[in-house]
Amino acid sequence: MGALLHVGNRNKKLRGGKLHYACIYGSAVDVISCLNNGIDVEPQDCEGWTPLLVVAKMGRADIVKILLDHGANIEARTPKGSTSLKLAAMGGHFAVARLLLEADAATDTPGHDGYTPLLNASKHGHTAIVKLLLQYGANINDQSHDGITALNFACELGEVDLAVSLLEGKANVNLPDKDGWDPLMCAALKGHREIARVLLKYGADVNAKGPQQATSLRIASEYGHGGVVKLLLDADALIDEPCSDGKTPLYAAAKMGHNDIVQLLICRGADPNRQTCTGSTALIAAAMYNRLEPLRILIDHGADVDLEDSCGWTVLSMAYFSGYPQLVQLILERRPAMMRDIGDAASEDQIEDKTDPILICRRHDLIISS
Repeated sequence: MGALLHVGNRNKKLRGGKLHYACIYGSAVDVISCLNNGIDVEPQDCEGWTPLLVVAKMGRADIVKILLDHGANIEARTPKGSTSLKLAAMGGHFAVARLLLEADAATDTPGHDGYTPLLNASKHGHTAIVKLLLQYGANINDQSHDGITALNFACELGEVDLAVSLLEGKANVNLPDKDGWDPLMCAALKGHREIARVLLKYGADVNAKGPQQATSLRIASEYGHGGVVKLLLDADALIDEPCSDGKTPLYAAAKMGHNDIVQLLICRGADPNRQTCTGSTALIAAAMYNRLEPLRILIDHGADVDLEDSCGWTVLSMAYFSGYPQLVQLILERRPAMMRDIGDAASEDQIEDKTDPILICRRHDLIISS
């Protein structure tokens, strides 16, 4: 909610005093008149907000200067621990932030949420205020309670100028949050290719591992950001590096149906037969999620259609029992000669394994030659 609504609601209920009212609705002359008539510069309304906190959030630089000149406490806090500088940084009020910093406001005071003015400015993409705070000595690697940094925010937002400013100021390019997300992973998740390029230029670890041991390449592959995938591969990202469950970037791309990324990874040398901790493959994942084109690409580039997962599922049985006849047709058309002669095979009643390719072929009215 904006500051006017926030403080206006209080004053409609007469929760603030005359100075609060003058700061919100009046002019600089009205505020000076109140102060010259002996009204305290530091009254709190019933929610604990001083006039300086109110006008800092509103962005009223002229009133901020008057209050500071009359001795307002620059480090007063809201009930949630926010200082005037934090409120100004959050709202993008550059002139107010500059006045407060010139008056020696503390740059790194966090609120109860753990966010400092720098973190708030970065979270909302206020690059000019970030630069200003850094000029006044703000800690560039401040972290919130969750371990989030200003650079993390810049990478999530795709704010290139902000990221460059932070990196030029020696922000730690590889500092992860408490969940393991480093700046490059944040950029990979959101698909911000230019941010990723800048991070790599400043020394980001292309093969660092985050949540569930996922790399930036694994993340970009899963979320379909082909430009980022190519950039990471060009930076020597490990193409078959698995997560903790054994799933590789190729597996993720095939599962999600990102055709261009499957093609790119295969052409760059990804192993189409790499198995997960449960024995599954990118091919089986494509069959499970009805991904026709990834299935075609994988088979045409040597994926083994006979590989089984730990439960005995092959790509053919997965496609059939998942109810995807188009996939079954494609697999059978591209499958090499059957291991057994279908014509001489046992009857269906004698085939115990209901995932047996012979049984599937018969039920599907398809016969392929040996």
